[in-house]
Amino acid sequence: MTNNTFNAVFQDPDSAESRAWCENHFRIMREGGTWGVPRSGLIFQKRSGKLVLTMRMPHMPQMPVTPEQLKRQQDGDFNVIRKHFAAVGVAVEDESQ
Repeated sequence: MTNNTFNAVFQDPDSAESRAWCENHFRIMREGGTWGVPRSGLIFQKRSGKLVLTMRMPHMPQMPVTPEQLKRQQDGDFNVIRKHFAAVGVAVEDESQ
């Protein structure tokens, strides 16, 4: 998913487009299935009707961002995802720590 796609899907949690995308995405995931968000390296798993953040891509020295910038990006994406999925009744939890 490119930044533009991410931003288009996750702009307004109450928009019909965002709600439809989140509902469909969650519906097609199988129990135990994973979803990776390439722009921030977040890995989610579908568990018992929830999305659970299980892993975060670690920082590598070759990255064009600092460890702090990567953490801010990951936290920001997690919070946006949590807000949008909550709008369709799906809880999102962080077990990556």
